[in-house]
Amino acid sequence: MKAIRYNGVRNMELIEMEKPVPGPGQVLVKVLLCGICGTDIHAYGNEGILHPGTIPGHESVGIVEETGEGVTCVAVGDLVAVGPPGDCGQCYSCNTGHPNTCVHAFPNTLGIGPGTQGAYAEYVLSHFPQNELFRIPEGMPLEQAVLFDLVGVGFHAVRRSELRLGDTAVVFGCGSVGLSVVESAKLAGARIVIAFDKKPSCRERALEAGADYAFDPTEENLNRAKELLAHQNGAHVCFEAAGNIHALYGCIDLCMPNGQIMSIGSDANPAQIRTAQMGPMEYDLKFSFTYTKEEIHQLFEMIRAGKFRTEVFTTYKAPLEQAEQMIIDQIQGKLDVARVLLEP
Repeated sequence: MKAIRYNGVRNMELIEMEKPVPGPGQVLVKVLLCGICGTDIHAYGNEGILHPGTIPGHESVGIVEETGEGVTCVAVGDLVAVGPPGDCGQCYSCNTGHPNTCVHAFPNTLGIGPGTQGAYAEYVLSHFPQNELFRIPEGMPLEQAVLFDLVGVGFHAVRRSELRLGDTAVVFGCGSVGLSVVESAKLAGARIVIAFDKKPSCRERALEAGADYAFDPTEENLNRAKELLAHQNGAHVCFEAAGNIHALYGCIDLCMPNGQIMSIGSDANPAQIRTAQMGPMEYDLKFSFTYTKEEIHQLFEMIRAGKFRTEVFTTYKAPLEQAEQMIIDQIQGKLDVARVLLEP
């Protein structure tokens, strides 16, 4: 079968490899669509995220082609989304109700864990089908279902936050995750959502997703936001979804005393914060990374019922062979979409 192998920074290669054969408890999925995640894009240009030899691709949808002995959670012909494994069921996180922070999950995630074979390929082998395969509801388009990862991250962050009905929220970064935060925050009852992004197209999509205001993060616009939030001297919850320290600084600047700052964006660069600035305000700084399996089930039902809209998440389809070029085009700003979807 065809697959894309990561050989190192700025080096991907189309290869031929053996089609996987499912063993006991495993499931073979024929990949129909696989999104190029922001993590994949960062990994392409930076050391230390993916290990050479890994086949990327951790947000895909496909059809179950073959099941190994003992598999009962899915059947041949089922349409499924393939997500992170989670739920080892043995570590402290799993046994205390936090399966998305399972200590064994991240290294085992297909397309991210060292040497794993993800879905930049014609087939992907699920080693933990009970935990990483999500049945797609009948009638739900694959183009919607494949967005589960990017939508799930923002959805989980809002659920993990202390945002309440009538509160105000600020979102820095209106890429795919930030858009999910905007929409989720409005669904959670935020009275005002102020979004920030340097790209005009991202600001337009933020408004479409439900933001009340969308600004370029200039000093002038930060002051405008402060005026809008003057009643409580800042926002109740500020979400950093850009993955850079400047967005975090913006959150600190706009957070109300005793408010909450949610850090979602991943940044491998060292960062400096001034505790002398944050301590007197008693900010609650909290991190959020990924979703639970139950949250994906919730999202699928909400999307199918029209309660969570996916129209704002623009997509572009490309053949698997163009994976590296699609990543380069996104880095260079030639493709302005929420997700490029690879079609093996």
